[in-house]
This record gives sequence, C-alpha cells and structure tokens, in this order.
Amino acid sequence: MLRPPIAAAGLLACCLAFEGAACRESHPPRDEEMRAAAMGKAIEPLWVGPAFSGSWYTPSRNGEGFTLQVLDRGTALVTWFTYPPAGSAAQQAWILAQDGRLDGDRIRFEGAFTTRGPRFGAGFDPAALQVLPWGTIEFRFLDCNRGEVTYSGPPGWGSGTREIVRLTALSELECGAKRRLTATGARAIEGLRSRSGSWFDPAHNGEGWQVEELPDGRTQVYWFTYDERGEQAWTIGVAGTGGSRFEVERNLRPVGARFGAAFDPAAVRLEEWGRVQFDFAGCERGSVSWASTQPAFGSGTLAPVRLSRLAGAACLDAKPVVPAAGSWVIGLFFFFAQSEVATATHGSRTCVAGGYMAQRDVQCLDAATSSWTTLPPLPAGRDHAAAVAFADALLVTGGYRGSPDDAVNGWRYRFAGGGWEPAPGLPDATASSAAVLDGFAWFADRGGDLVQLHPGTMRSRVVRGDRAVARDHSQLVAFQGELWLLGGRTAVGSTFAEVSIFDPASETWRAGPPMPVRRSGFAAAASATHLFVVGGERLGATPAVVNAAEAIAAGDAAWTPIPAPPVAVHGVGGAIHGNAFHLIGGSRVAATAVNTGAVQVYRFGP
Repeated sequence: MLRPPIAAAGLLACCLAFEGAACRESHPPRDEEMRAAAMGKAIEPLWVGPAFSGSWYTPSRNGEGFTLQVLDRGTALVTWFTYPPAGSAAQQAWILAQDGRLDGDRIRFEGAFTTRGPRFGAGFDPAALQVLPWGTIEFRFLDCNRGEVTYSGPPGWGSGTREIVRLTALSELECGAKRRLTATGARAIEGLRSRSGSWFDPAHNGEGWQVEELPDGRTQVYWFTYDERGEQAWTIGVAGTGGSRFEVERNLRPVGARFGAAFDPAAVRLEEWGRVQFDFAGCERGSVSWASTQPAFGSGTLAPVRLSRLAGAACLDAKPVVPAAGSWVIGLFFFFAQSEVATATHGSRTCVAGGYMAQRDVQCLDAATSSWTTLPPLPAGRDHAAAVAFADALLVTGGYRGSPDDAVNGWRYRFAGGGWEPAPGLPDATASSAAVLDGFAWFADRGGDLVQLHPGTMRSRVVRGDRAVARDHSQLVAFQGELWLLGGRTAVGSTFAEVSIFDPASETWRAGPPMPVRRSGFAAAASATHLFVVGGERLGATPAVVNAAEAIAAGDAAWTPIPAPPVAVHGVGGAIHGNAFHLIGGSRVAATAVNTGAVQVYRFGP
C-alpha cells in the first residue's frame, strides 16, 4: 500500500465466477428494474454516495475493471486493474488515483499514477518504489448501477470513454435499504463490523489489499503487488464466511491481455496462484499468510493495518454499552451567557454562535485546554441558527434575524484568519440543526426535509422528509454512518419523541428507536459508539423544561437513561470530547431566555 495518504484497492472486472476459469458476463438491470429500485428514494438529482463503493467493469472488456472506494472524508479512491500497453514486457498493470473530487453524479481524479520497482516477498524494498505519473480518470454515473468512465493517459495508454456497470455491491452499502437492523430500526451490531476497505503492511509500503465483504457472506480480496522483476502484479480471490478469518483457497492471477484498443477478453488467462489467508485481530490490524504455487511468489506472512475507511461503513471491535454510571460537574462559564445557539465542533473546540434575541457573539470552548476564546462577531444577529465546521471553516446559517434588512442566509469564517464572509449557497435553516457526515454538511429544516451541501462547491440538494408533518427544534446527528433526526415539535406545539433515520447509502428513511421523553430544543451529540440527548422543553407540559438525559450505544435497540444534569435547560448546545458530554449554555425557563452561562459536563470515563 502506498502511504500517506495513498490507498489502493483491487478488482478484476471480469465476473470470473471463481468456480472455474470461465467468466460469466454481467448485465445492468433493465429500466423497469431501475424504476422499481428507485421507489421510496428521497433524493433527486443523483449524487455519488456510499453505495457507489465496490467493483465496476465494462462487459465488453471482461477481464479488467475498477475498484472504487467512496471514503468517509468526502473523497474517493480508485484502482484500475488492467494490463500494460502493447510492447511492454510486463504481464499486468494497475493504475491508482486518490483524492477523487465528488461533484454531483461525477468523481474526478487528477494525478493518477502507476508504480514499479519493489520485488515481491522477503526482499521487498519500499525504497525501490517508483511512482510514475499517468493522467486523469473521471466517472459519471447514470444511477447506482450504471455509468461511464473517461480517461486520458500517457503515450501508449491513450484516452477514451467506455460504459461501466456494477460488478459487486458491498455488505451494508447496497443501493437498496439492506442494513442489518434491530427490531426498533437501529443498526444491529452484526452490521457494524465491516472490514471492507484498503489494508497494507507499513513495512511493505507500495503494495496492499482491497477487501470487499459481499452481501452473500463471501469476501472478495484483491492483492496489488509486484513480480520477481519489480513489474506490477495483481491477484483476485474469494473467501467464504469465517468470522475473523478469510481463507482464499483459490487465488488467481489474470494475464495475457493488453491495454486499450488491443484488449481481447479471449486472451485473458487465469493462472492459479495459490492460497491466501487473512486473520483479523480487530478492526484495525491483522495478519496475512500465503502459499503460492508460482515459485516467484513463494510463501510468507505480513501484518496489515487498515488504511481506508468507507463512507457509510463502520467497524467496532466489541459491543459498546451505555455509560450510565457517569457524573455531572459544572465546568467553565461563558464570556456571554447564551441560549438558542448554533453549535459546531471542530477538533477539540466547540463553537457556539448567536443566541436568543439575535445575539452576534461567537465563542469557542477548547476542551483540550479547558478555555474559551472569542471569534469576531457575526455580521448580523441570529438566534435559532444552525452551524457546521469543516477542516478550514465554520459555517453559520439561517435562524431568526435581528433586522428585517438582513437578507444573507449565512456566513463562512475561515479558521486560518480573516473575518466572516457571506456564503450564498447555505440553506436557510431556522429552529433546526445541522450535522457533518462523510465530507458533506446536512441541514434539517422546518418542513422536516434535509438539505445536503457540498462544502467545496457549495452545491446542495433537498432530501424529502419521511413524514408529511413538519417539525422544528429538532436535532440532527450523524451516527454510525447515518443521520438521526431526533424529536422536535410542530408549529402548534406538539412535541415528538420520534426518531427518523436517513440512510445515505440507500437514500431512504426509516423509523428509529423513539426517545423515552418527548423533547424539543434539546442538546444531542454522538461519538463513534454512543449518542446522547439531554434537556429540552415541552411547551404546555409541567414541567416545561425537561430535566432528563438518555443515551444509546451502537447496536442497541433502545435508549438507556443516564443521570440528569444539575440544571435543567433548553435551547442548549451539545458536544462530546473524549469521555465527556458537554451541555453548553441554555435557558432555565421555557419559551424565553434565563440563561445559565455554564457548561455542564457529564464525565463517563477517564
């Protein structure tokens, strides 16, 4: 595997069938099948998402193809497993491209490259690795199963455009809604142990594996490496089910074809290569042993670690439990007491912006140093706004305006310096919330819909809500590769305990585990393993301010109560830093601002 941050995958875009040397041709679904699969989808137009990870190929070019990984950081990686052009002494080739730019129905890869130099086995020398520029690759998709690829390579490779169809879908990431779920709609722990993605041995930087766990329980394994001369080589095999062990009894090495116009699928020969065994010690590391029937590859053992993480996939070494034995303390106080704030977490910092009666203050709590800092104030006052943070910027949008002349939806603040600048592409998210998932910003709106925003292009699309009833004062949280829309209330004051879950892989909604307590205007935040909800209000109820807290662990079917905070608040922000949930600000009185100015911290670990 090439690092950092290069990852690689593998594919033989031949169906291979793996029961024999003959290939079975695959065909794209018929139009009527496509229409049926699209029923219940919540989104148009088509955007690339988690379900596009997997293997793709051109049916007329059976014997070569692509593995595509849509990553959890909002980029993509592709490996083209193919053959060298005519005149080359090599038998196989693979082309790698990383940092693919997602843009609607397209993925654009600049700076694709090939490699050569190291030799397989015990004599592998990463210092011998040569990285050779290749060109560009762009995918355009018609739907989740069909598309085309356009490429431009160096002399001898040429350029062109060809159709592609899906060869493999990944378990838990199919186009249809096929998550393994609990009875209440949460993801089951069995579906949260994905090993799909790229793996490599750091001592063998320059080669590695792509693992694809398939819906039928099998696992497809691609190994991209080098032969005894330092020329590129690759193999493909399928393992049966086996828990933490994948055994590829019959690993194959396709050879015989040439790239480009000279490619002849009939020329592809499937050489028997030998056996490969993967033993995973958890989600992050394992071992690979092999015994090849080809003398040049011999036998041995390597120690891979995970390199890439796929959007929509998750892996947990063990079933987490709700930390119900923690305790609350009163932490730092605000410079300026605020409620009805917009909250966004950026690394160790959580920033809160605006506040009731259209405040302009922006303050950031640094959990690592237990200190507050202030940012320049918002250009105009806002309350009930929404905020998200990315690697380089804080976005604040929507909310109730302090001035009728304030026509700007939202602003961007770059952490590297400078002031606030208008961001016209931001949605008008008011009395709602926002979340970041897989490199995109997601905003809930008062109509019950979501807006997906690409922070690079500032393009957006609307995701229709799962119900006809509009709701606001809800919380939107990214949890285990999905979006949880929690609670909220209608315009007439009906408060919800319902949870709606949006799955970006299948682009569908489903009902999730309802909260034990109806609430709106509350705090919510999630880690990799837990989701917390705290406080809030129920207009017309007694008491109106909710003094209750619950959490749900990954794989759980229901919420578990945890200790209530010392002070009941609503219009409050929430964040998790390490083993602590931070309840930031809020008001002690429903429907108005009697602000605490305090951070209440629930500590559930060291």
